Amino acid sequence: MEYSTADIAAARSLQLTKYIHMSMVTFWIYDYACLLHEEWTFLLRSHWNKMKGLYIVTRYLPFIILATDIYRGFTPNENADKCLVLDNAELGLNLVLVIFSEWFFILRTYVLWNNNRILLAAMLYAFFTFIGASTGLTFATTAPATCTHSHLLSGVPRPLKHSVHFHRSD
Repeated sequence: MEYSTADIAAARSLQLTKYIHMSMVTFWIYDYACLLHEEWTFLLRSHWNKMKGLYIVTRYLPFIILATDIYRGFTPNENADKCLVLDNAELGLNLVLVIFSEWFFILRTYVLWNNNRILLAAMLYAFFTFIGASTGLTFATTAPATCTHSHLLSGVPRPLKHSVHFHRSD
């Protein structure tokens, strides 16, 4: 069986993306393993409050998102509707992660700058502008069929996700 140049390029792109994801997971697992004792001591001995919840979501949600993305990348999915739902769920989780991470950054910066209200107002303005634009661009420009099913070089059917979500097929 002969493969087109586009098939080979798509397979290489998918392979490179998954190698990058697997290396990130490897470093995260190493980081979690090295700091597990200190982190559990911190989490169990400190009082539960909003900042602790924000920390937990910011610390562990990327690992969950990356693990699900790796799973989806290596699992065949022939149902385009299911693929679109999974893409939108992943985009939503990524948006939640960005919101929580930025909120964590804003609170830390606000405290480090001695509760400067002008700085807080500027950061909140930039934050809400960014979130509004990101939400609009993320969900409004997602193509209805972002996953296609193809046979890669190994002959095993796998989903190919488009790396750019800015093309509409209306």
